[in-house]
Amino acid sequence: MSNKQSSNLGSSKWSVIRVKYRTELAMGIIMVAFFIMMCFLTENFRTAQNLSNVASQVAIIAILSIGQTFVMLTGGIDLSVGGTLGISSMSMAITMVATQSMAAGIMVGIGVGLLVGCINGFLVSYMRIPAFITTLGMSMITRGADYLISNGRSVSKLVDGFDMIAKAEIVPYVRVYYVAIVVLFIVMAWCLNNTKLGRYIYAIGSNSNAARLAGVNVKSFRMYPYIISGLMAAVGAILMSSRLMGVDSTYGANYEMDTLAAVVIGGVAMTGGKGTLIGTAIGVVFMGLVKNGLDLLGVSPYWQTVTVGIIIIAALLIESISSMVREKKKATVA
Repeated sequence: MSNKQSSNLGSSKWSVIRVKYRTELAMGIIMVAFFIMMCFLTENFRTAQNLSNVASQVAIIAILSIGQTFVMLTGGIDLSVGGTLGISSMSMAITMVATQSMAAGIMVGIGVGLLVGCINGFLVSYMRIPAFITTLGMSMITRGADYLISNGRSVSKLVDGFDMIAKAEIVPYVRVYYVAIVVLFIVMAWCLNNTKLGRYIYAIGSNSNAARLAGVNVKSFRMYPYIISGLMAAVGAILMSSRLMGVDSTYGANYEMDTLAAVVIGGVAMTGGKGTLIGTAIGVVFMGLVKNGLDLLGVSPYWQTVTVGIIIIAALLIESISSMVREKKKATVA
């Protein structure tokens, strides 16, 4: 192969990547630009300790956002991820204290998360109740159940050794669970890109009627993402409880909004069928850097909330304008 042919092939591959991942590339560039800007504005921002703090702050949202991504790719939404995390962590803590068994507590926590996910998926997929209503109702149910089983009290004195899940380090400032979350993202991204589950999720999100006519069992494959979301909430519950070695009834409050923000900023379409876990990862990290940077600059928490809201709307606006431009170009060509 000649140098010219190699150059053309490389250029062609880059063009495909640029078109396929244009949103992810744009958000990645913005994130890097923000990081560089903050390094000049405050020296503490780029320290290993601060970056480790950012990783700790976004870890739970990152795990929950994986499940939210799967759900939103089908055109759905899960507003119960925070409540599911809360009830999973409380069930796990109560079981752990009662049995003095870490394994029993973790199994109960995962079981509760999966149960909530199954119920959500069944109601949305088989009973055809809108995802917004189903998961909003489930959020209220799980939050109320959390208070009921705990009588509104915190649970502490979890079993010895449970805290090592969150404390174990590979090297200073790099905890084991940081790497575990990265691996989890890679595995789940591979599933989306290389398995029948992933292909069918994208197909359902793009056009569920066409997917059904193509032989896809739409009901089953629309249900699976909610189960995955419930499982991710349970995994998040394990990590959060291990970090704090205690559980409170308020755990998970407003986490659904943070996951939605991260997923939308990362380029996942609210209507489904478009987006990647790479984009979600960028959205999670970008949000963490923004919040941390504003904290270091002494910006009021209220203004931080306003800033995140502006970023979300801006991301949606940019995507909407891009879609209109692409549709206009297609119409012109046709």
